[in-house]
Amino acid sequence: MKTKFYSLIIATIITSVLAQLKAQSNQPDSIFIKETFGTGNTKTALPSARTTYNFNGNSSLSDGDYITYKRTNGRSEWHNAPDHTGDVNGKMIVINAGMSPSEFYRDTVYSLTGNTTYSVYLYIMNVNTLGTCGATALLPKVEFIVEYYNTATNSFVQLATITTAFIPQSSAPQWVVAGGTFLNPAGNTTVRYRILNNSTGGCGNDLAIDDITFARATSIPSTLPVTGMQLTAQGNAGSVKLQWQTLTETNTSHFIVEKSQNNSYWSTIDSVTAAGSSITQKLYNSYDFKAGQINYYRIKQVDKDGRYTYSNTITVNNNTTAATVFPNPFVNQVQINVTAETAKNTVIVITDMQGRRMLNKAWSLTKGSNSNIISEVKNFSNGIYIIEVKANDGSSIFKTTIMKN
Repeated sequence: MKTKFYSLIIATIITSVLAQLKAQSNQPDSIFIKETFGTGNTKTALPSARTTYNFNGNSSLSDGDYITYKRTNGRSEWHNAPDHTGDVNGKMIVINAGMSPSEFYRDTVYSLTGNTTYSVYLYIMNVNTLGTCGATALLPKVEFIVEYYNTATNSFVQLATITTAFIPQSSAPQWVVAGGTFLNPAGNTTVRYRILNNSTGGCGNDLAIDDITFARATSIPSTLPVTGMQLTAQGNAGSVKLQWQTLTETNTSHFIVEKSQNNSYWSTIDSVTAAGSSITQKLYNSYDFKAGQINYYRIKQVDKDGRYTYSNTITVNNNTTAATVFPNPFVNQVQINVTAETAKNTVIVITDMQGRRMLNKAWSLTKGSNSNIISEVKNFSNGIYIIEVKANDGSSIFKTTIMKN
């Protein structure tokens, strides 16, 4: 799936396109941070608390071992290749996956800009030579999670979850790339990311990881197949309307709408057919007519080849504030109606699909019914926008997408 904006991507890209990716990713004004694992001639350990794996710099890597090194030959049957850029001294993390799903690596990114869309991608190699472990060879499969700490709930909230397909063996060393996008919440400056083994360990599940890159979304490599799935929701009297959009799509099959009451156990409540191939904006809707008081939602996007990725997870408290916005689509103005249980000071925020803030308007709500007509939108260009009513503590009272025709 290619959706040219934010949320999640799964990509497997053959060697011939890596030069283009490298050229794009080296733009000095777009790269925010890149973890290259350094350079040098010795096998070294990662800094403390970066991995749950064991450093083994003295012998062949066993299950659960890793090194950072300039060659991928952690075992004799593995490829003997340099890092993905071809730098003969460039290091990468080389891993023999553990027997159960576990965490390869984690780190924290600081000084991000709130309400801004970032892309993130990394390079992965199945380090086994073709035929290693025979017909029963296990294959690496990686999950990449980006999340931020929500002080209101004292918990981490996922912004993006990227799950690769199984990465096949190859006769020659071959790097593939996986990545996605996420919208950094307003006021947030820090995210952490975690890279996990999403496959069982054993013979064949061995890999290298290199060049973990965060960049502004304007620099997303055009070869990455999925960008642009951001979920919003509007709750009202026991039901919830879910909306998400794409800007372009390639190879998309369908979207699965998932719901949870505890953000742990998920069930399917709807399936929506995707466009398949499109170079125009697409807006999708789904409804939950059996919403409880606290509801968690996410969208699972499935490609025609079976690969999948998840949207951001959102929480809807369906028992505090009822809100609507109309007309939608709009031309010259929109009206927001909010029924509030208590008086509170809020702000109306409208952003475009690149995360740029188009409107920031204070609004004092009284207990009961409130209406606000926003005429400033008449000057907006045609397209899709996110409109949100936020309390002074930063919590979201109402959030949905609107479209100008």
